[in-house]
Amino acid sequence: MARERNKRQVEVATQEEDDEADGEEYNSMQYLQFDQNRSERLRVRHDYRVLIEDIQKNTHDMINPESKRLQEVLDEANSLNKEVRMPREGALDSQAVLLISNLSRQKAEALHTDFVKFEPIEFAEKLITFVDGGADRQMTPQNWVMLGSAVQKFFKKSPAFHFMGGSFERLAVPKMGNKRPPKLKEKDNLQEKATVPKQLNNFGEGGRNEGTTQEVERVFGLLKKYYKNTNNQPICYFEFVLNPDSFGQTVENVFYASFLVRDGHARIYLDDDRLPLIEPISDEERNAETFDKMSKHQAILSITPAEWKELVEVYKVEIPLIPTRDQTTVTNSRTVMSESTSNVANSSTPNTSRNSRGNS
Repeated sequence: MARERNKRQVEVATQEEDDEADGEEYNSMQYLQFDQNRSERLRVRHDYRVLIEDIQKNTHDMINPESKRLQEVLDEANSLNKEVRMPREGALDSQAVLLISNLSRQKAEALHTDFVKFEPIEFAEKLITFVDGGADRQMTPQNWVMLGSAVQKFFKKSPAFHFMGGSFERLAVPKMGNKRPPKLKEKDNLQEKATVPKQLNNFGEGGRNEGTTQEVERVFGLLKKYYKNTNNQPICYFEFVLNPDSFGQTVENVFYASFLVRDGHARIYLDDDRLPLIEPISDEERNAETFDKMSKHQAILSITPAEWKELVEVYKVEIPLIPTRDQTTVTNSRTVMSESTSNVANSSTPNTSRNSRGNS
């Protein structure tokens, strides 16, 4: 009697909730038309509640791997979903699907997958069959080599970590003390302060520097000559320094042109197409008072053999404007360039980012 009274009270409360929900849905969706009346909606809700109660009561039976009850419940929920038209029924459908998904996860976790068990004797028999074809005889060295080649890919191992310091004998590092130089007598100091002529031991050094100066002067003379022949028009920088027959002499020409810019004998600037031009600076402009106040930057660029070939093809340089030097001059020039600060090899692009004409 008490259970029936409680069940009747639950049904009455549920009926009141349904009536209240129906009223709210009718007020918010009174302009929508559905082909489902109130009695059908109540039946769908009742079926959903029965289904949810069945799921909650038979949880252990449904997660049993051998039971198909969970699939039957899912099919029943799918059939009820076809009759859902309003949010109230949709909420009950979501609740039922949530319970079914949780039980599906638990059923999957309870499923055992270790059906294949490792048998050592069976594995050994298969190994013998693989190596020797199943013959009952002793393993030969060739069979062992074949077996090792077949299984070595499954035993990759990284090398062990060892300290290299353990292979060497550790010796105490001697402390280097700051030794003061011995005090010299006054006579010794006078002898050190005496002026003595500098002795030149390397007789080829002066010749190399003199040869470089001559080459710079020769390049400057060629620049002034071509500038005069073109009616005082600036010359394309790359056409002036490129040597189509020698990459090394092209680098040296760039090196000599940088000396001209550094000493104020030439200027490099960009034209309207952002291409570098070079022209000599006249003596009148060099002697002007404003010339010393102008900023000067040595023009240096880096160039690779591939870039050299590409520039020769682009500018179609067939005959160098700076004639090819003989081997003796080239050797002396390269020696001086290697003793300098490696300006060409390790430098950046030319400092010619100005559009207006001015000292580079």
